Amino acid sequence: MRTALGLLAMSTLALSGIAVANPDPPHKAPEPATPKTLADRAAFLDPIQIESLSLTPIVSTAPAGASADDNLLVLDEAMPKKLVSITEFDEGDVNNLTLVNSADKPVFVMAGEVIIGGKQDRIIGRNTVIPAKTKLQVPVYCVEHGRWQGTTKEFASAKALAHGRLRGRASFDSQQDVWNEVAEKNVQRKTTSQTDTYRKVAAQQSDGTNGSWKTRVDAAIAKIPAQDRARMIGYAVALDGKVATIDVFGSPALFHKLEPKLVSSYITEAVDVKARPGIKAPSAKDVKDFIADADKAKSEASYDTAEAATTVNKGSRAYKAGVMMKRKAPAASSPSAPAPAATDAVYENYQLH
Repeated sequence: MRTALGLLAMSTLALSGIAVANPDPPHKAPEPATPKTLADRAAFLDPIQIESLSLTPIVSTAPAGASADDNLLVLDEAMPKKLVSITEFDEGDVNNLTLVNSADKPVFVMAGEVIIGGKQDRIIGRNTVIPAKTKLQVPVYCVEHGRWQGTTKEFASAKALAHGRLRGRASFDSQQDVWNEVAEKNVQRKTTSQTDTYRKVAAQQSDGTNGSWKTRVDAAIAKIPAQDRARMIGYAVALDGKVATIDVFGSPALFHKLEPKLVSSYITEAVDVKARPGIKAPSAKDVKDFIADADKAKSEASYDTAEAATTVNKGSRAYKAGVMMKRKAPAASSPSAPAPAATDAVYENYQLH
C-alpha cells in the first residue's frame, strides 16, 4: 500500500467526453489583484451558545447578487444523481482515489467529507474544485486503519463531515495523525470497532444519537433574522470558550448547501467537550485575532486543479486552507482583452492546531 499523496503533472485526453487529468503540481500561491480580508467582506452576528459549543454566524457585507460560486455542485447533490463517482485508484492506493465528474458544472469538495466503501473508508484530503467533465486523481486519507479489502471499488457519500480536529489533520498533517484522531474520537464516542473505522461516528450525525444537541442548535439558528440568514456565509466555532474552527464561503448559496453538514460536524466535536461554569463565547476581536494569525503567515501551494488552487497558511496557533478559482485566459478571438481579476476565495477554513 502506498501512503504518500501523489500529485502528478497535468495531462489530458478526450475519453467519452470526460477529460482525464492528473492534478497540476502545486504552483506558487496565487496573489489576487486586490486581496480582500474577511473584515473587508464579512461581519459577525451575536454568538449562539449551547453548552460547550459557541457558533458565531458570519454574514456577507458584499452587495447581494449572483456569484460564480453559485454554479458549484457539492458531493451530496452530485453523487445520488450519478454525476460524480469515486473509486479506488489503480489497484488501491491509501491516499489517492479516482473521482469522475460527469456533470456540466464543477464540483466543490471539502477536506473531511466522509466516503465509505472500497477497500477502506476514507475522507477527502483537500478542499478543492473538480472541473466539469473531468476524471481526476484526488488526495484522501484513510479513516479505517484495520481494513484493506472489499467487494467493490466504489464509494458512497456517508453524508457526513468529519469533526474539526480531524478535518484539520487532513488539511495540514499526516496519515498517522488522521488515524490517531480517529482512534481518539472512537474511544470518546464508544464506537471503537475491529477495523477502527470512523463510519459509526459519522452515522451518529443522522441516526439520532446527537438528537438533543441538534434540536437545540437548530432552534437557535432558526431565530436568526431571515435577512441575516440570507446573507450568511459561515461560522466561527468555539469549544469551551476557545476558537477552534472557522468556515467561510465565497457565497451564501454555496454555504447553505453545506450548512447542515457543517453544523452536524460541529456538534460531533462538541458532544465530548464539557462546558466550564460561566463559559462565554469568544469576542469578535478574539475571532479576528485568530484569523489574523493564519492570514499573516506565508501562503503555500497545497493542491491544484485546472479550476482552482488550494493553499495553506500555518500561523503560530491557527492554520488556514483556502480555495481560490483560477484566472481565466482571454478568449482566442480577443488576445488583447485583459484577463479578469482573481476572484475572492471560494472557501476558507481556519483550524486551531
